[in-house]
Order: sequence, then structure tokens, then C-alpha cells
Amino acid sequence: MRTIVLLLVFVLLVLSSVVVAYSNEFTITVDPGKEDCYYTPVAKNVYLEVDYQVIDGQQGELDIDFHLTSPTGRRIVMESRKSDSTHRTKTFEDGDHKICFDNTFSIFSAKTVFFEISTDNDDDEDDNGEIKIDKKNNDVWGDTDQAFYAGLRPEEIYDIHVQDIKDTVATVRGKLTRAQEFQDQIRAFEARDRNIAEGNFTRVNFWSMIHVITLVTTGIIQVVMVRSLFDEKSTLRRLWKQGKM
Repeated sequence: MRTIVLLLVFVLLVLSSVVVAYSNEFTITVDPGKEDCYYTPVAKNVYLEVDYQVIDGQQGELDIDFHLTSPTGRRIVMESRKSDSTHRTKTFEDGDHKICFDNTFSIFSAKTVFFEISTDNDDDEDDNGEIKIDKKNNDVWGDTDQAFYAGLRPEEIYDIHVQDIKDTVATVRGKLTRAQEFQDQIRAFEARDRNIAEGNFTRVNFWSMIHVITLVTTGIIQVVMVRSLFDEKSTLRRLWKQGKM
């Protein structure tokens, strides 16, 4: 019975270490001359990350204006004519943050935008975007520093190991979440590259067909004109002679 209780306590401790976070992905189309805005509720003192890529421009440039606004109207991020970008910022206000994609500078081309919104309240990355690792906890986890346990009771050692497991679970979760975000970004870039390739394929085929039709038409006209010069019964030859007279 005591073992079951300890296992339940351990599970609750591990679950309590999971960072409260969410992540949503959207693909939208912003019409020319329009601005689309979206609101996401974010608590105070959490990290809000927005990643976006323009994956289709309908024969136009793959760019769009972007800005992120706080609930009180303060501009947190503002960018102009970017094809993709990633922003991670700590929020200092509680409420609905506004995310806007502005395509008012475009007259004819609609823009298809993929963007991902994620939040978490754990600063588990350094300035270079790498996951932080607690080397001290790794040493304790491997039991390499035996002097660390000197004078500790078994309950205290147990609590240390539980905390190590919680830290390890949180680190693994952070890495898995980051890996999923990278995969989403790669899929978005792949979709954008595919749209570019398909657009180029369509343009090349269209103009190639125009050139082929022009060459064939020109060749037929040249053959008819040359043959008419040597055919006495040709209508074109008679018209040619009348023109000379």
C-alpha cells in the first residue's frame, strides 16, 4: 500500500512539473488591400512566440507586413515586407494580444500565410535558442558526486531524485516541443517552395506554348508566301503583281 501511495505521489509531482503551454497553427489567405488580425489570450509574465511564413503570393512577391500589439495598444513587434520571421517575447500585460498581417500594399496578389502561435511560462532556452541543461542536476542524477549526499536523510535524497526526474522530464518536453516547431517550420518552407516551383512551371509552360505557336504560325505564313511566288494560279501572286502595277 505504501508503495502505491509513493507511486501516486511521484506521478503527481511529475505532472506538476509540466509547463502550462499551448501551440496553435493556422494557414490563412490575406486578400490584396486587406489586413487580417487575430487575437490570442496571453497571461502576464509568459513567453509568447509567433512564427510565420508567406507560402504563396499568386504570382506576386512572397512578403507581408506584420505587427504584434499588446492589450493596451502598445506595439511589441512591427515588420514590413518580410517573407518569414520568428519572434519570442515575454509579455508584461494580461489580456488579448493582437497579431496582424497587413497586405494593403498589394493591389492584385493575395498572400497565403502559415503562422504558429505558442506560449509557455518556462524560460528553458538561452539567448541562442538552445535548451538549458542543469549540469549540477545531471551530476546528482548520475550519482557521481557522492559527497553531495553526506549528512542527508533518505527522505531528502528521495526528494532530490524526484526533483531530478521532474527537471529531466521538463527538459525532454522542451526539446520535443522545439523539435515539433522546427518540423512545422520545415513543412511551411516546403509548401512555399512547392508553390514557387509550381508557379514557375506554369509560367514556363505558358510562354513556351506561346513561342511554339508563334514559330509554327510564322513558318506556315513563310511557306505560303514563298510558294505563291512560283504558282501562276495563286491568288497571292496575282495580288502581288497588281500591287507592283
